[in-house]
Amino acid sequence: MTKIYQTKISDKLELLNQYLKYLKQLKKEIGSEKQFLSDFHLFGSAERYMQLSIQALIDISHMVIINLGIERPDDNYEAISKLVEGKIISGKLAQNITKMIGLRNILVHEYGVIDRKKIYAVLKNNLDDLKEFKQKIASLLNKK
Repeated sequence: MTKIYQTKISDKLELLNQYLKYLKQLKKEIGSEKQFLSDFHLFGSAERYMQLSIQALIDISHMVIINLGIERPDDNYEAISKLVEGKIISGKLAQNITKMIGLRNILVHEYGVIDRKKIYAVLKNNLDDLKEFKQKIASLLNKK
């Protein structure tokens, strides 16, 4: 892995780490789903930091693929498949991440029809998937 890509990927991992810290803090502040759904500060922050986290994940995925000389994917979903083929992440993690990419697309493109209950569920149940992805990529960088 080239030094330039290592630096770029490390910078993105640091951003992802920061966004995860924000999301974990939000998770602590949320009591019930009802509270989350009724507080625009909470759901607005959660939506934004999820979008940024998932975008960082996507960017990192593409940088890893390019730098390792893996065939370039046609889209973000295929990028995750390429990471599985390259044995960088597991199939199970890829399935969970793929769902998150779908969520990111909704947050970016269909922001008027966001199901905030899904945002709540991801916040409560799926932050570990982002953490695991971050750890897998950090491990990859440490091998190079």
